[in-house]
Amino acid sequence: MHLKPIQTLLPTLLLFLHLPTPALTTQSPLSPSTPKSGNPVINGWYADPEARIFDTTYWLYPTYSAAYEAQTFFDAFSSPDLLTWTKHPTILNLTAIPWSTNRAAWAPSVTRSPSTGEYFMYFSAGDGAGIGVAKSLSGRPEGPFEDVLGRPLIGETVFGAEPIDAQVFVDEEDGNRVWLYFGGWSHAVVVELGADMVSLKGEYLEITPKEGGELGLGFGFDLVAVWKFANDCRWGDNSYGVSYVTGPSPTGPFSSTPTKILQGDDTVGQSTGHNSVFTPDGKDYYIVYHRRPVNDTERDHRVTCIDRMEFDEQGNILPVKITSDGVEGRPLA
Repeated sequence: MHLKPIQTLLPTLLLFLHLPTPALTTQSPLSPSTPKSGNPVINGWYADPEARIFDTTYWLYPTYSAAYEAQTFFDAFSSPDLLTWTKHPTILNLTAIPWSTNRAAWAPSVTRSPSTGEYFMYFSAGDGAGIGVAKSLSGRPEGPFEDVLGRPLIGETVFGAEPIDAQVFVDEEDGNRVWLYFGGWSHAVVVELGADMVSLKGEYLEITPKEGGELGLGFGFDLVAVWKFANDCRWGDNSYGVSYVTGPSPTGPFSSTPTKILQGDDTVGQSTGHNSVFTPDGKDYYIVYHRRPVNDTERDHRVTCIDRMEFDEQGNILPVKITSDGVEGRPLA
């Protein structure tokens, strides 16, 4: 089968759309000599990772985790097997975008147009400047990308949601409709994208679960994995974690009580958050997230990690065991 980006792989929708659930997944026995990726999987301080599969390559699109003034660009990383990663530096530079703040480049989301096959990046310009959209000049997932509109695609707070942390989902079950999710300040919003991938179609819809608490968005399963925090959480400690909700459609309504699946471990890593999920085959699932090294209190010291994600016999996501070993190699066919 021709592999699509993870946001368009149908099996990843099953838990969220209340369709038949994935089969129970368990890790295969590994010998002590089985190569593993190790965590973190890429060198350097990187956070907010989005994972994609384009054709026969895994891709990571993270935030460069540094002081806001140093966050002026996005790097990407590619791998054929989850073990070896190639860095593609500065695939988009905020200093070349006049409407941006020239700082606080956050949480990119890259997807492939279902109609043209072109690659588009949706990114936060930070400081409330908005969510922009850029297009790959090379026609490849590594870009370089260039701002398309000369203005934010979403430049204002909507239903109380700060315009940050965008993520795109292509719904193959419904004529390849494309949905853009974003959120911050305890609110989550979705809006449909036009076929051109650079315009909005229809109205904004608030999809915030009704249970209180601080809310942000991380995405996986091609829809929404909502990470939910305690009321007084801080993204620098172990009150920061990942939960998920389910709904009957890409616009919800989503269940009001999130189920927690990812949290810090004082012996492995702390402050686990902003996740993405991918599956090479619809059977084995992986969660990508950032965390902080144990006992490291520097604000921006966050690293990108990958661990396995498994299900019980009813298709519920089991709590993820975070590791230092990472995952076994998995070449793509």
